[in-house]
Amino acid sequence: MKTILVPTDFSRGAIHAAESASWLAEQLHTQLLLWNCAPRVPVMPGYLGGPTFAEAVAGTVESRDRFGELAEELADFMTNSGGDYRPQLATRYSEGSFRDGLTQLLHEDTFELIVIGAPSGCAVEHIFTGSHTLQVIEAANCPVLIVPSRAALNQLDKVVFATDYEPGDLAAISYLSELSRLLKFAIEVVHIVLNGTDGYEPEQKETTFKEQLAKLKNARITCKELRGKEVVGRLNRVGKQTGADLLAMSHHHYSFFKKLFSESTVARELAHQKIPLLVFPLNTANS
Repeated sequence: MKTILVPTDFSRGAIHAAESASWLAEQLHTQLLLWNCAPRVPVMPGYLGGPTFAEAVAGTVESRDRFGELAEELADFMTNSGGDYRPQLATRYSEGSFRDGLTQLLHEDTFELIVIGAPSGCAVEHIFTGSHTLQVIEAANCPVLIVPSRAALNQLDKVVFATDYEPGDLAAISYLSELSRLLKFAIEVVHIVLNGTDGYEPEQKETTFKEQLAKLKNARITCKELRGKEVVGRLNRVGKQTGADLLAMSHHHYSFFKKLFSESTVARELAHQKIPLLVFPLNTANS
């Protein structure tokens, strides 16, 4: 059975993301895996900073206890949701490097989706640091859903997908099309043109893309073109201008991915992102 992965750090945004993931798991009939990774405290024989060391070890124990409490809270939330399907909830606790733990987890299991929390209030209020958000997106071999603390996934009506007519985007849109049949939302495929450019795309590239799009046979998929000054800021405003409830995009070249999602950019843009953001990583978009 497919599984949704939910990394958590026990923050309010993380709890909201976990609850959102449990709702998705109900709709998609998947399992849920709640995962926390705590830094490993090295043992240093002869270390003279006894009190500091003891406090650090206690912090790890506290993390494990809090993780257990969160799992119980999420199980209660799922029990009281009233849905026809109750997802199975599993937990995984690890210590050490976040990147290493995530890599191992993705190697050992196959996930339908990864759901993480977004910043709330300002850029510094991350569920993770910006680098951890990037690590999830870079390592993932499945879509990554970033959920702001006040976003409600059970009210999805329109999903906007930003494209440059690359063939790899079709796999991502196909995924959304299947998802829309279950969650009943419309899809608007938006081609963004930067101000100062002619917006020209090779005619055959655009034609082929739209022909393949038509083969999905989803009457609720429409296409639109928008102009703006710069990509990231423009994407961040697309949701408001199109009435979207979720913004989705994919990436095809690692260099473009890094340019679009530098750590500072992620922090700044997600701090103002009021709707969920669904990212299809490089290896997912090209699969």
